[in-house]
Amino acid sequence: MIPILIVAGPTASGKSRLALALAQRLQGEIVSADSRQVYARLDIGTAKPDREELERVRHHLIGIIEPEERYNAGRFSREAAAVIEKLALDGKTPLVCGGTGFYLQALVKPLFEEPAVPEEAKTRIRIQLSRRFESEGGETLHRELAAVDPDTAARLHPNDFQRVGRALELYYLTGRTLSGHFRLAKAAAAYRAFTVLLDPPDKSLKENIRLRARRMLEQGWAGEVEALLAAGVDPRAPGLQSLGYREIISQVRGEISREAAFEAIVGRTWQYARRQRTWFRNRPAELRLDPAEADPDRIVSLWRSQLEKFDGKGGRWPGALKN
Repeated sequence: MIPILIVAGPTASGKSRLALALAQRLQGEIVSADSRQVYARLDIGTAKPDREELERVRHHLIGIIEPEERYNAGRFSREAAAVIEKLALDGKTPLVCGGTGFYLQALVKPLFEEPAVPEEAKTRIRIQLSRRFESEGGETLHRELAAVDPDTAARLHPNDFQRVGRALELYYLTGRTLSGHFRLAKAAAAYRAFTVLLDPPDKSLKENIRLRARRMLEQGWAGEVEALLAAGVDPRAPGLQSLGYREIISQVRGEISREAAFEAIVGRTWQYARRQRTWFRNRPAELRLDPAEADPDRIVSLWRSQLEKFDGKGGRWPGALKN
């Protein structure tokens, strides 16, 4: 199995900064596990690494699809696996960094094989769900999902129709929930995953979210969105469902002020961060840290010592380490 170092945590917790520091010390490369940074031309609003950071450390799976395309955990796990295997062959440390918990789970745990369903049945259900989303709203579909699959509903926002609709579609077509399919999946772990989870206090996380949102606006987020719309990208495109883009679209259309967009983005980002924290707190991690206490040199030392202690019989390490 290939040893991989994972840096995970909620949005605006400092994952990218820590991952860069670790990658430089380990002569590694970063594999992004961010479901929004995969989109090309969505740079400011998805907090992609800047040019200087990309020059310091090579990154993978960033800006690889257009805003009109869809991307999912299954595709991520396949493409990330290919990158990780290549890095391992080259003698480099694969460092996976991101806050999309479902992607990380898909990488270190097996994805289920979707049952064969006629395409016409899929299309019919998708159209029905899409029409209901337009007429009844996301809250209704989200409550419907929560009634049959509370685990999946807990990590999804009511307005995330792409994922809520997908989970309902699977349930109505197969009679089994998305979380149920994953519980039934069986396969051997491919990686020795050592996870560093950043878990900042509420106060500092809220402050970071506000600071980052303000910085994004100052960097020209509105101009980025204007360019996308001018290039013909549909506001309903999957990429433009990314966190904050709906508010910026409303701003550039003159429907709300810049300050109103800012406050709405901060509020939605905080809600998203809380859901991420709930997800990660219910998942195992070898090291849980307040970002203020995350010392890259100490983490590298622990990583190397754990490599030596790993018993080679399973996909986990000998036990979680104390902070």
